[in-house]
Amino acid sequence: MKLKIAGIIVGILTLMFELSTSVEAGIDPSIHSKVKSKQVTVISIPGLSFMEVRPDQLVELPHLRRLTELSAVGAMNIRTSSRTMRDVYVSLGVGAPTVGVAEVQAFTANETRQGIHISELMNRYIGRGEDRPIEADSVLVPDITMLQRANENQGYGTGILGEMLKEYDVYRAVLGSSDLGKRSGIEEKKLRRYSPFMLVDSNGFVDKGALGDDAVTVAVDRPYGVSTNYAQLRSLWEKRMRPSITLIELGDLYRLYSDQEHYTEERFSQLKGQILKEMDEWIGQVVAGMTEEESLWIFSPEVNSEAAKAKAYLSPILHYTTDSRGAILVSESTRRQGVVTAQDFTSSLLKEFNIPVPSRLMGIPLSTMGKSEALAGLVREQSSMQIIYRSRPLLLYPFVTYEMLVLLLSLMYGLWIKKRLADREYLEGKALPWRRSMRTLLFSLLTAPAVMLLMGWLVVPLTTKIGIEGTMRVLIAIFMVCTLFISAVMEKCRLTTAMIWLGLGNALIITLDGSTGAHAMKYSILGYDPMIGARYYGIGNEYMGVLIGALVLGVTAALQRRHGGGQPALRGGGLEGIGPLLAGSGEMETSPRLGVAAASPTAALLACGAFLLVTACLAAPSLGANAGGALSAAVAFGVAGAQCFAGERWRELRLGRGAALLSALLALGLGALWLLNSADSPAAFARESHVGRAFHALHAGHFDQIGQLIERKLRMNVHLLRASVWSKVLITSLIVMAVLVLRPRGRLRLWQHKYPYWMYGFSANMIGAIAALLLNDSGIVAAATLIIFVAVPMQLLRLKELHTEKTASEAWIKASGPS
Repeated sequence: MKLKIAGIIVGILTLMFELSTSVEAGIDPSIHSKVKSKQVTVISIPGLSFMEVRPDQLVELPHLRRLTELSAVGAMNIRTSSRTMRDVYVSLGVGAPTVGVAEVQAFTANETRQGIHISELMNRYIGRGEDRPIEADSVLVPDITMLQRANENQGYGTGILGEMLKEYDVYRAVLGSSDLGKRSGIEEKKLRRYSPFMLVDSNGFVDKGALGDDAVTVAVDRPYGVSTNYAQLRSLWEKRMRPSITLIELGDLYRLYSDQEHYTEERFSQLKGQILKEMDEWIGQVVAGMTEEESLWIFSPEVNSEAAKAKAYLSPILHYTTDSRGAILVSESTRRQGVVTAQDFTSSLLKEFNIPVPSRLMGIPLSTMGKSEALAGLVREQSSMQIIYRSRPLLLYPFVTYEMLVLLLSLMYGLWIKKRLADREYLEGKALPWRRSMRTLLFSLLTAPAVMLLMGWLVVPLTTKIGIEGTMRVLIAIFMVCTLFISAVMEKCRLTTAMIWLGLGNALIITLDGSTGAHAMKYSILGYDPMIGARYYGIGNEYMGVLIGALVLGVTAALQRRHGGGQPALRGGGLEGIGPLLAGSGEMETSPRLGVAAASPTAALLACGAFLLVTACLAAPSLGANAGGALSAAVAFGVAGAQCFAGERWRELRLGRGAALLSALLALGLGALWLLNSADSPAAFARESHVGRAFHALHAGHFDQIGQLIERKLRMNVHLLRASVWSKVLITSLIVMAVLVLRPRGRLRLWQHKYPYWMYGFSANMIGAIAALLLNDSGIVAAATLIIFVAVPMQLLRLKELHTEKTASEAWIKASGPS
């Protein structure tokens, strides 16, 4: 019981390190006086994508072209569960991923719904405080409770941005909507009024707005018979107060794409060009009317269907002030020039008014970096990211299926050959069929991760030369050819030699790439993907599992080759011991136990140095930045080191000794994370990771988020267990390993005597896989990629034994003479 409690406590403490938060400063009343008398304008254009703002497309849009040359530009991740703008607006208002509700809409107070004034509905559902008079042009969300209830499990609440702005007396206004037609005579489901969710407070109020008929004008030749009333929007915008934030939604492009099926291609292109020109002219008027104290943001909460089909999901975002001179947006959340998150945008809006960012907001305020032709470079980067996103289902998912098939086929092949070995007629003069092919296929599973990583260096130059489609075809061909070629070369090597090359080779390539900016990993099919948004820098869970498993395998294979333990002794010149094997008992008589040869001090020093170096790389905020990976590495490497170098008493980890060892390893891992991620650590290089922000939050005593964190991590792992293909790889590997160990009986004991260092590596990797599963929010992925470096070597060992058994059986048949 004590051990279970200790394990739970350790799990909670380690999960806390992944809190993606910043330290919440106490609210100082004096800060109110520091809020500038500033005006911020945010223009939202649903349906806008990088397909419309490419440099070649901006030739006919002079104001937008000039604006992109002067502004700081970026590509914003707006990925939500449903990929709709209602989720994006709610998430921007909360500063964390949340969901919207289609039925929840915003209205101005003087509108009616089902014959009832919205102000009356608001008073009925929410109540009307004495300090909050409802003006006729106030924007209200009467069903705000439904929105809050939909997100109560997330633990983030709703309206955080609006509450902070209200608290610091920043006036909030929302103008325009994407309604599909005038409200008169249409169903309420045609309303698209989600933009107020970005600025609404927790009670469902926005100070001022114009959402309905005031924002559109009748235009019978336009989609849904309406067009944005740009003159009215400009008139309302010019009446903005100080300090204030004004959100303006331009819905014409969204309406056009919503009605696209009714237009010919020619008519659609004509209307799209006309709509973009009107937007361009109006934005030029807004820019011309800005003063030195004003700031302009332009973004898209939802890309159009053409961009979505091309997997160009990142949204363009621009930030302009009168002293802008061209730059690119930089986010410490992503550490990739130009790539930012929606949560960063929320925090940046608070920074505009010098409002401190509370810890419950996940984003870090954006900064800028001067760069010429930033938009052109960003478009090229977007193309490279599209390739990764589009290639994943074409290459990675089939490869994962291939992994499972190879593991199962090799298992059935071994069982079939085992039965045939008892057939005397089969043994005479016949080699094991397809043995080389099966070994080559198994080697390909260990070769593929390194090939996928190295392919990352080819993505950018290939995209520049042959485009997205051509690059995808070339990458798939390169992967297949290189993987099979290297596997065929490894098949001709001795098994131990091949394991050393594949184990240490994978680990070396991943470590070198991670230590030099992770360029290859950014563009690797097995790396992380900004389109998904799960990770932007450091070492992802896929390669974290490969790195740990490969290094342990390579080190223990090298030790096995140099310092291997006792070998089976076959009495009578190696013939008498074959009888029990052919009888199927699986028990081979062995010589008295010779023990395991002690590794030399030099080997111990080199191996432990490699283990410490990789663990430090995983923990360092400027390198791996993977807290769960660092702890998993500490566990796996520590177990391997203890069994290989700590003497005979550690070779068999009993319950008490094993618990003490794991506790010590986790404590060391935690200490390394603390040292490398503390504010004074040189390893941080003034660049704090999400792990470092978590430590600061813990130091500030924000323990209320622990329960929410644990629930979120558990929910993610449960979801991946059901939905991810990696969970199937993990289960398949466990089944294969169980069959290899249990059939026939006694094989595990035989291998422990014959291949002691390999067995130490297998047990260390198994414990490391369990740690990776428990200590990461997508631990299924890490455990699946790690356990391959146990299942495949075990299969190869079994094939090697089958070949040895057949050779010995042939010798026994010749010695015994004809039957």
